[in-house]
Amino acid sequence: MGERVLVLDDEASILDLLGQLLSEVGHDCTLTTSALEALKLLEEGDFALLMTDLKMPEMHGIEVVQRAKKLDPDLAIIVVTALLDVTNAIDALRGGADDYLLKPFNLSEICLSVEKVLDRRRLVIENRRYQQELEQRVAEATAGIEEANRELSATKDYLESLINSTVDAILTISPEGEVTFVNEGALRMLGYTRDTMLGLKADDLFLGGAEEARYVRRLLADEGVLQNYETEFRRQGGQTLPINVTMSLVKGPDGSLMSHLAICKDITQQKKLERDLKEMSIKDSLSGLYNQRYFYDRIESEIYRAERQNRPLSLLLFDIDQFKPYNDCHGHLEGDKVLQAVGALVVECTREHVDIGFRYGGDEFTVILPDANENQARHIAERIRSTFESRQFDRLTLSLGLATYAKGASLLSFIRSADVMMYDAKRSGGNRVYVYNRASARHEERADVPPRRIQS
Repeated sequence: MGERVLVLDDEASILDLLGQLLSEVGHDCTLTTSALEALKLLEEGDFALLMTDLKMPEMHGIEVVQRAKKLDPDLAIIVVTALLDVTNAIDALRGGADDYLLKPFNLSEICLSVEKVLDRRRLVIENRRYQQELEQRVAEATAGIEEANRELSATKDYLESLINSTVDAILTISPEGEVTFVNEGALRMLGYTRDTMLGLKADDLFLGGAEEARYVRRLLADEGVLQNYETEFRRQGGQTLPINVTMSLVKGPDGSLMSHLAICKDITQQKKLERDLKEMSIKDSLSGLYNQRYFYDRIESEIYRAERQNRPLSLLLFDIDQFKPYNDCHGHLEGDKVLQAVGALVVECTREHVDIGFRYGGDEFTVILPDANENQARHIAERIRSTFESRQFDRLTLSLGLATYAKGASLLSFIRSADVMMYDAKRSGGNRVYVYNRASARHEERADVPPRRIQS
């Protein structure tokens, strides 16, 4: 397909010749003898090629070339000049022309020059278009990459915010057992700074040390995940913290182990609640002492400990003398106050964190006295009896039976020994301590006022 060509020459015969020649090869030619008209046509139209003479009366061809290039930088320009004007032709080339032709014309050279400059123009335009398309694609790709980076950055920020906002501790441990990542929750929970915790050995975190760390790794290797594993971690400074750990293996694309991921929950409050609930289940709500059900669990374990360690163990069992008439006369609320007072008195008169008091039932109480021989137990029993008497709850007193464990004795015989002594003390008038005597299978009385005596 031909191009639009503008031919400028002040000689009409040359215009006709060039116009006819170019039209024959398929180009759309516009002819003019006026330089000003040619520039106006270039400004208004879309021409691919300008052929212009150099020497014209209205305007020199070099100026035409320069002004035409300003109007259309892609315009192909061929200057026509006589042999004596080659220097001007070279100046025209410097001003923007693409080629020059010498008069008189060689028609084949004209066609060759025209196709050459038009091909060059097309190549320049195509290269520019390709460059622009390439730049557009690069810009779009860059914009896509930037958007992807922004999204990745936003996702990273969100995940970091999510990880650091949780109260749980999240950490990764390398296959060599070193901490490689910690979130803010881990730092708050364990009291470390990031610098001191990164690189820390997992062995130093587990309360069980290297042995427990190896055990956890074996479980992970077998199961691939470790759920709700309860243990204790060492905090910065040496304190321990009960935690619940869920751990899993993090593997690379090739299946190799990259790290262990651990999510740790602080279960301090949970453990406290469990202790409180257990305490409620084994405590008597009125007296504040432990209940009968827990008494049997504890006395059995204390007998086992006494047998294994060859340590003394004593048992005190007592009730309140004349409690039923008092309760009937003063009412159950006043009776409850007495029971509460006995509970407080047992705690007051026994060894803290050693002796264990229980409400055995009704107005009966028992106290387990670990590591207490008969003389020590008798002293504690007497202190309980005299202290209660001094509180002056009307005519109420205590009758106490005391037995010291004999190696090989059964649980029931041990309890029965103290129980029999309590009832013997009560039948003897109350307000006294009777001690079981294994040698004579008799009991010894210890009252508030001497003398001592042996009773049947």
